[in-house]
Amino acid sequence: MNILPLFINIFVPWMAFILVLGVSSFRLMYLYPITGSTLIWLAIAFWGACVALAVNRRRNDPDPAWYSYFAFAWGLAIFSAWLVGKDIFNNYSLPYYMIKDLKVLGHLDASKERGQNVMDAGIIYFADGNKIDAMRSWHFKQGSTYCVAPIIKGQQGKATPETQSFDFWAVGKDCCSTSSSDFRCGAYSNPLARSAIRILDPEDSKMYRLAVEQAETLYGVMAAHPVFVEWSQDPLEVVNSWAARGFNLYIMSVLGAFVVALLGVAVASSNYAWMGRAENIYDEAVNGGGYNQGGYNSAMA
Repeated sequence: MNILPLFINIFVPWMAFILVLGVSSFRLMYLYPITGSTLIWLAIAFWGACVALAVNRRRNDPDPAWYSYFAFAWGLAIFSAWLVGKDIFNNYSLPYYMIKDLKVLGHLDASKERGQNVMDAGIIYFADGNKIDAMRSWHFKQGSTYCVAPIIKGQQGKATPETQSFDFWAVGKDCCSTSSSDFRCGAYSNPLARSAIRILDPEDSKMYRLAVEQAETLYGVMAAHPVFVEWSQDPLEVVNSWAARGFNLYIMSVLGAFVVALLGVAVASSNYAWMGRAENIYDEAVNGGGYNQGGYNSAMA
């Protein structure tokens, strides 16, 4: 067997996996989504050409060829990389880039500041004395339980902002009771926590807004421009951990793809090497007609 097809079928699909995974996972897709999508579609178009070539070769040459395996390996590489890349991008890279593009605000007093004035904030450090008012927390349930609690300065259950609007809300999913005021989201129990990470997902924000509307009715409060945040002691560490997790998943995927490429070529080359070595039906027919392995007629011996 020629060693060149072995190297081509190991490294070329693997490099395609690395390229598509990198494009779909990180900053290129965030800053230039059209360019990133175009590169991925070019890889898909090349796969279509490989499939057409493999079909043509199969029609003209019935013997096993590496064309079919290369088309299969290329398609598997780019589509699996695309799926894994979308997962990395949506869960880690996109939230990281969005928060990094926003401002870091310090010493914000929830009792004096209005939500509409901090719409460009990604990370917020609250002033001394600001805390979660768990006594006026509530929820909205649709699939997950979306929990909300106002951030106040003063006595829980009684303090009212100077702006008369509860605009800052700590939030979380499936971390509160569905029958009472009970909030256990983020670093709610950490006495050192006095900062938060902005929630930017539009679908989650919509659900949290519904929970806030119910809390407004239940407690007789007003939230004119609610800002939703995840309570945290060290928000910068949390945000940076998203990037680290995404990159670690990228490296693990690249290494796993190389192992799959090696195994795939090993199995394919083994099958190709043994094809044609099975017992020939014509030899069997000849032997049945009276010829031995040496080619002499036993009846003539």
